[in-house]
Amino acid sequence: MNKNHKVVIAGMPMVNTPNEPLAAPAVLKASLERVGITTVGIDINIEVINKIRSHPNSKDIFNFFYNEISEDWVTEQVTIIIRYIAERILEYKPTLIGLSLLTYECQVCTKWTCAVLRELAPDIPIIIGGPGIRNVVGDSDCSFRSMMLDKGLIDAFIEGDGDLALIEYVNGNTDYPGINNNEWKTIELESLPTPNYDDYNFWQYGALQLPIIDSKGCVRNCEFCDVIEFWSKFSNRSSEHLFKEMLVQSKKYNIRNFDMRSSISNGNLKEFKKTMEMISDYNTGKYHSEQFSYNCSFIIRKSGQHPEDLWDKMSGANCTLAMGVESVIPHVRKDLGKWFENPDIDYHLMMSKKYNIGVNLMIITGYPTETEDDWEETKQWFLDHTQYNKTIKRLFLTPATILPGTSLQRNREEYGIISTTEGPDSKWYTKNISYDKRMAYHSELVKLVTSNGFNLNAY
Repeated sequence: MNKNHKVVIAGMPMVNTPNEPLAAPAVLKASLERVGITTVGIDINIEVINKIRSHPNSKDIFNFFYNEISEDWVTEQVTIIIRYIAERILEYKPTLIGLSLLTYECQVCTKWTCAVLRELAPDIPIIIGGPGIRNVVGDSDCSFRSMMLDKGLIDAFIEGDGDLALIEYVNGNTDYPGINNNEWKTIELESLPTPNYDDYNFWQYGALQLPIIDSKGCVRNCEFCDVIEFWSKFSNRSSEHLFKEMLVQSKKYNIRNFDMRSSISNGNLKEFKKTMEMISDYNTGKYHSEQFSYNCSFIIRKSGQHPEDLWDKMSGANCTLAMGVESVIPHVRKDLGKWFENPDIDYHLMMSKKYNIGVNLMIITGYPTETEDDWEETKQWFLDHTQYNKTIKRLFLTPATILPGTSLQRNREEYGIISTTEGPDSKWYTKNISYDKRMAYHSELVKLVTSNGFNLNAY
């Protein structure tokens, strides 16, 4: 092994999580340093977001990074930001640069950053990885990563779980599964070392929550979601392994608020219950400032599968639950892959209110199978549930998008979906409902829920 390597892993913009550190640089740093490879792991995303948010014309600059649309003055500001990113990475004098793309929205920034890195340091290899490196999951072309290779902006890409593949690449084994191909090896979560956040500047975040990866994949098969395209099999860490990381990280960084980075935390209900018991028992008798809190993605099941004693333990664990209801219209919800009923939604909201458990509720607006009558029924549902406008800490209303590689994208013709552009955009319509009409409904729903006291995160 070449001990002279110094790898810099950067979490790239734009990921809209201003209070939540990106996990990948810390995870990869720990894996590489365990085998003796000097590594720096930094979250460039938060640094850039903070820079843009402080600019008087932040909306226009964000629009460039998301859509690559700008006027000349915006391009000038973007050039300054891209130069900052490249110089920030190069200040560590790396022998290899790894760029982590969590979402497709990272592609614009990554493309321009690589161009500047090639200009400033043409001899340093650049490798990209993460879910955001592909345009269409499962597509043999994968135009973004192919374009980056063809134009010489990167030296390689890594598909899937990159912890072992990156080590192999550093050691010269470019034929390892996942390097410049789709045949990657899945890594067992409990085989990974504890993530190393030593290079992060935690003061840059708001209400800081330390990431913990508790599972991969999902037990559901929702047609709009691309998670199962990457991890077809659900796997999770044991409660003991998970809780041990919380203890280690809280002692090391003096942080007690944890955010589970997965699509689902209660996929293995037995282990989830044990985790809640362990955290609740730990918190017992401690001042609130010394207690752990736990944010996670939580699927709604039939009411009897989440009995009241579980809600009591979740309350003791200071839980906040992200619930992907997606639609309050039963036929729409079943079509997209969720089989619980509206009374199950009511039960989960009732228990959350009773045990003072915060809920982040996700709703997709204007799903392809919705009708205008469904829209009116959705509005009425919120009017009938205003008693939960404080239990629902944040309501996310997101216009339906056609994510690459999903069942929804593959079934576009069946649904009569017509898209103005390729990629993860929302500018699609059907012969029955125009794009403008769908956006008008979204705006109407935003106004209705806001006027009825819901704390809204709308896109």
